[in-house]
Amino acid sequence: MLSVAHRSGFTQNEAGVIVFLAVAMLTGGTIEAFRDDGAQAQRLPGGQDVRKVLAAQDSVFAARSSQTGSTSSTTEGAGAEAPIHEVVTGQSQNAPAASININRASEGDLLELPGIGPATAKKIVAHRKEQGPFERIEDIMLVKSIGPKKFEKLRQFIRVE
Repeated sequence: MLSVAHRSGFTQNEAGVIVFLAVAMLTGGTIEAFRDDGAQAQRLPGGQDVRKVLAAQDSVFAARSSQTGSTSSTTEGAGAEAPIHEVVTGQSQNAPAASININRASEGDLLELPGIGPATAKKIVAHRKEQGPFERIEDIMLVKSIGPKKFEKLRQFIRVE
């Protein structure tokens, strides 16, 4: 490199700086080109920016992480496994806007809960009539077909009074 620098009229240090700047400019241009292509490619089918969707999911995660083990209801997210469109729009096809009192809810009200279909809603109402009102939200697991996994999906949407 010394001979190339000397022939071009630059010292070895000057030639090193010029090479460094050239490499830095080429790298920066390449990164900028990829970022521009990536911005166009990072669109969801609905036209929403993936970065905004991920930021919304991060805020839902942060809010859930800061909650204690209480059974209070939230309306921030549709669940830990919520599809991206639910996090962005804040709406779920099968999630209620507020918590539901499982001791007074009709079958129609229970159908709004995630993972509850017509058969399970009937079982909940029948269990309530036979055994009396639920004392705690965890008691809903006494209903056949509601286990721990389904209960975890329901927890934030149900209450007892």
